[in-house]
Amino acid sequence: MLNCKEATQLLSLRCEQKLRFKQQLQLKVHLMVCSRCRGFAKNNQLLDQMMKEFAEHNSKE
Repeated sequence: MLNCKEATQLLSLRCEQKLRFKQQLQLKVHLMVCSRCRGFAKNNQLLDQMMKEFAEHNSKE
């Protein structure tokens, strides 16, 4: 099983590229048992979404 450091590294990497199946599975299992990493994942998702929206908004100008 992944530790929190490995999980957060994969969560950050997931924003940039598709994870391999084994990485996805390990991450999913870790997130099932770790509330702190679930929070980190949620924050990462929100930041990623905000950055995409910001980029879209700036490209229209």
